[in-house]
Amino acid sequence: MNVERHAAAGARPAAEGATVALACVATALAMVMFTLPMSTLVTLANTMGASVMGRTWMLSAASVGLGAGLLVSGALADKLGRRTVFVIGAAVQAVFLFAGAGLPNPTLFTIARIGQGLGAAAMLATSLGLIAQVTTPGHQRTRATGLWGASLGVGILIGPLLAALLEPAAGWRSPYLLVGLLSAGLTVFSRVLPANPASPAPAGRIDYLGAAALIAGPSALLAGLVLGRTGWGQPAVLVFLAAGILIIAAFVVHERRTEHPLVDLRLFTNWQFVTVTAAAFTAGFGVISLTSYTPTLVEQALHGSPLAGSVPLVIWSGLSVLVSLVARHLRGRVTPETQLALGLVVIGAGLATLAPLHDGATLLRLAPGFAIAGIGTGLLNASLGAQAVATVPAHHASMGSGVNNTARYLGSGLGVAVVTSTVNPASPQALLQSWAVPVTICAAISVVIGVAIPLYAKVSRKGAPARETTVAG
Repeated sequence: MNVERHAAAGARPAAEGATVALACVATALAMVMFTLPMSTLVTLANTMGASVMGRTWMLSAASVGLGAGLLVSGALADKLGRRTVFVIGAAVQAVFLFAGAGLPNPTLFTIARIGQGLGAAAMLATSLGLIAQVTTPGHQRTRATGLWGASLGVGILIGPLLAALLEPAAGWRSPYLLVGLLSAGLTVFSRVLPANPASPAPAGRIDYLGAAALIAGPSALLAGLVLGRTGWGQPAVLVFLAAGILIIAAFVVHERRTEHPLVDLRLFTNWQFVTVTAAAFTAGFGVISLTSYTPTLVEQALHGSPLAGSVPLVIWSGLSVLVSLVARHLRGRVTPETQLALGLVVIGAGLATLAPLHDGATLLRLAPGFAIAGIGTGLLNASLGAQAVATVPAHHASMGSGVNNTARYLGSGLGVAVVTSTVNPASPQALLQSWAVPVTICAAISVVIGVAIPLYAKVSRKGAPARETTVAG
């Protein structure tokens, strides 16, 4: 706590404000990148002559990059410096956005999207760590992490709209080039960020073997989930899934034995850390995976335009932004796990209203469900950011962010696999009739985990009261 007070006393409000602002802009820009193909996937795939599997990869490739890079970026940021990793991430995202815009081939475009995800992972993992570095626990950090949570929704709000508006007027490359220029701009403005953490990570060599395994394991697992959407019994699917699980298991064994672990596995013995990680995974599996497929549903089954396909995402993300800004004031009035649980239950309630759909259904039929899900997402995001850094030691702030965001995108990868393998896109009628299956699964998982979190917290408090952990930076 003395370190925190000393850091706070020495920090200039202007530097704090600039760091929080840049971290939120970077987070929003990463989400813009992630959501760009959602509203224009059909047009994009037709332009490039992509197959059904090609379309799936074009939509999911950024998730693979995010899942592979988030945790390792967070761990390296705590050791190498958060500003350094942030700048590298912004540059990587910019380079691959420019590359993707110049590659009208589904395979090469997919590779570029993986690279964009890796760059975004570095920015996302460091953004919360940087916020924790320049703020102190309490109202100051709650306000900052609430803004960070809102920036997630801002990015998801802008991405599909930007692509849908620019593509007809300036071509499919234009939104990718624009976001690439903005990403490059982040490297210029990064000079406002603090050069080193106030509480640097303990000295020690970097576990490069662990880093390689941490990239390879989630990558193989997510690749198996993507390939599995066209058939789970294929040899390639089984090989990727098995390789991913084995590599992750080997990583855990290695980290437990090495003297300089990349990830402190003891964090998973903290029930508060477990609850916020589970909440992030469930959000990815439920609402994010379902909204990822919704533009395709609107275009193919409701016969809407790409712009119309982005409307449900705008409703969902717009309300999540507003609620995130308001819900940050709940901190201190309700327990964090209560807010996480409430967010998931409200999300589940909203998703449950999205089915069944029948012939003649319109966007108006989807609007209430996405509005309710947006309210729940706002409640969730307002707490996720704060808890991701509040449940880890000061020198692991970026790692905490990395774990939380990795859980979100692993959940999204699994959820999208469930959605795409349970819907039937053979015809508009078949798609409408099958839509109820993934909706029911995603809604049920959201509600079940939402109910389980406070019960688990209650049992954990009685068994082994947790020590509140705050982050100095």
